[in-house]
Amino acid sequence: MGRYSGRSFRLILMCIVSMLLFVMELVISHIGNSLSLTSDAFAVLSHLVSMIIGLFGIRASSIQQHRKSTFGFLRADVVGAFGNSVFAVALMFSILVEAVKRYIDPQKTERPLLVLSAGVIGLFFNILNYAIFLDCCYCAARGPQGDAEADVT
Repeated sequence: MGRYSGRSFRLILMCIVSMLLFVMELVISHIGNSLSLTSDAFAVLSHLVSMIIGLFGIRASSIQQHRKSTFGFLRADVVGAFGNSVFAVALMFSILVEAVKRYIDPQKTERPLLVLSAGVIGLFFNILNYAIFLDCCYCAARGPQGDAEADVT
């Protein structure tokens, strides 16, 4: 096995695809004057940050304890998730402010076919993301797991 295989390779692949999708959606949302595509672009950026945190979490969880951090870096993903949630809250607040401004002073979406095509590409990205990380989630079929205390009659 190589250095980047399994989860690491999938995370790196999806980070690259996410970065390309973020740049594409941001440019097209600026050209098309679309707030919804801008919010989707920053949601993709949030997912990118989450995947980078996951990648660092995979690397950091293997670091053993040493004299400066006696527990190792087992909880590095928790700190990263907190930072990502703060970023998401700030993002949602800025989208809310922009939406209120656009509600007061409506603006026309330019080049709607281009904006729609970028949205469809984003949808396919989400499907690809689901297919790549399918075995990592809880939706995989598993056998019934019984509770030992619940089986007592």
